[in-house]
Amino acid sequence: MAQQRIGRIQWGDLQFGPGSRYHVTAVNGLDDMPDIRAEDISRPDQHGDYTGPDTTGARVIQLGLGLRADSPDELRDLTLALRAATQPQRQSAPLQFLDQDTLVYGKVRQRSIPYDAENLWSTGTAALELYCADPYLYSLDERIASTTAYSPAAGRTYPLSYAGVTELINSVLNPSAELDVSNVAAYSSAGTAPTFAQATPGFGARFGVDTNLVTWTASGTGGARYTLGTSYAAGTAVRASAYVYLPSLTGVSAVNLMFFNGTTLLSSVSATTPPAATWTRIEGNYTVAAAQIVTHIGVRLTTTGATTMHLDGVMASTGTTSQPYVDGDQMGCIWDSTPHASTSRRIAGINRVYGDAGTSGRLTAINLGASPAYPVLRLDGPVANPSIEQVTTGGGITLDGTLQAGEFLVIDTRTRAVLLMGSSPRRSWVRAGSLWPLLMPGENEIAYRGTALPGAPGQTSQLTVTWRDTSL
Repeated sequence: MAQQRIGRIQWGDLQFGPGSRYHVTAVNGLDDMPDIRAEDISRPDQHGDYTGPDTTGARVIQLGLGLRADSPDELRDLTLALRAATQPQRQSAPLQFLDQDTLVYGKVRQRSIPYDAENLWSTGTAALELYCADPYLYSLDERIASTTAYSPAAGRTYPLSYAGVTELINSVLNPSAELDVSNVAAYSSAGTAPTFAQATPGFGARFGVDTNLVTWTASGTGGARYTLGTSYAAGTAVRASAYVYLPSLTGVSAVNLMFFNGTTLLSSVSATTPPAATWTRIEGNYTVAAAQIVTHIGVRLTTTGATTMHLDGVMASTGTTSQPYVDGDQMGCIWDSTPHASTSRRIAGINRVYGDAGTSGRLTAINLGASPAYPVLRLDGPVANPSIEQVTTGGGITLDGTLQAGEFLVIDTRTRAVLLMGSSPRRSWVRAGSLWPLLMPGENEIAYRGTALPGAPGQTSQLTVTWRDTSL
């Protein structure tokens, strides 16, 4: 969560602020409005001006640093490291305000490290000025959303077929943090203990709208432990699963499913580390040992540095085979008592089987910033003449071109580059009259359509949208 104190600042391999030898004494230009480029002209023979749209110039950020060492030689090492990290640049580089969830891109244009003979035993000062040609303030995390191109539903297939549905109980009392994080506790076995909280992520929850956000500020081993409404006795085969979203894999070394009797760990099952920025289900089995019971399950992560993990759709049931996720908010399921604070079950019965549901070809992208964001669009074939519509504002772009299976096109709405396979220019594909889509602050609905290629079964083309929350 963003905070008012400036906290840690990352520039290349150097970190300034708490926990480092470079103390931050001043920051100017981060929250300031960059200089306005006005388009105002005088009204002939009248008082006042005609005013046009205001745009901003570059952003200039100034950092004041205090160097704190234990000896003059160590102070010299700090000075040389700072000097090496602030050389003239050909391209802008990221300046990250880690505790304010803010990212800017800039170049070092001025550096001052004065020599003060009266106070040079172990302390010094420095000042940096960074020129940000791109004045926007971005979120640290990149948001991702995707959808396949629109295809119509297949409807019912006659004669109707039927499939039996057996009862299944999810014993986890609060599996998706929709109301709060009750019946969930932080768990730590080594290093820094994590914290957890209810969160509404911009990339979307796996179920509902909220997740359980687990946060580490430094290296550690731990996670979240979930209370079960039904305990499992000795000899019972227990299947545990959870949906995990890791914004970044930096520092992540292991992910495990855990089985507990109270706070006593009974078993740990290794899971394949999920890919970054994707909801992934991890699953594992445990047969309860003699004279033991399972009262809690959990998800444990081992990290070598600060990181976050989102959890959703946590489930514990009997058996050893994978089952669809169950809670009382899902179709065909009920809560056994208080919603999101009791066990839940899938009701036994007979369900009809229908044809393919088709896909809507729509996604929702949420920009939590205060300024329009420029998304990067990736289209994966096969598809002909794809069209991307910003439904919320009415903008959109249509391409007169064809992508075969295995081909992709990258569209950067900021630079207006259109690159086949990420490298070959295809700007000529953009149809005249297209309006480059932006993501306005708040929710944005994006529609993706295209023509399936002859002989291609179904519409498998996918649109992936990536963006950062953006402000000025």
